[in-house]
Amino acid sequence: MLEGLEVKKPCKAKNLKVIDHLGTLYATFDGSNMWKMDKVAYGILQMCDGNRTVDQIVVALAARIGHNHEDVRPVVVEILDDLTKMKFVEWNA
Repeated sequence: MLEGLEVKKPCKAKNLKVIDHLGTLYATFDGSNMWKMDKVAYGILQMCDGNRTVDQIVVALAARIGHNHEDVRPVVVEILDDLTKMKFVEWNA
């Protein structure tokens, strides 16, 4: 699991592209390999701009969907962990 989240700032990988094909989202680096992406993961990925900390993303997402940030945080952390493993997200200190 990710450590030191309060100061880390996730950023979408520079060469990652997300394609919307007939309402289904696909992530690709070069067009030859594609991964299906759900809309929740994509929404979180869009907030990974390298300027916001994970906690800021959690608070913003919780406010957007009308949930408590303590309930949203574990889901966001899990998705960011998955996005990191796929190399879709890079990290700034």
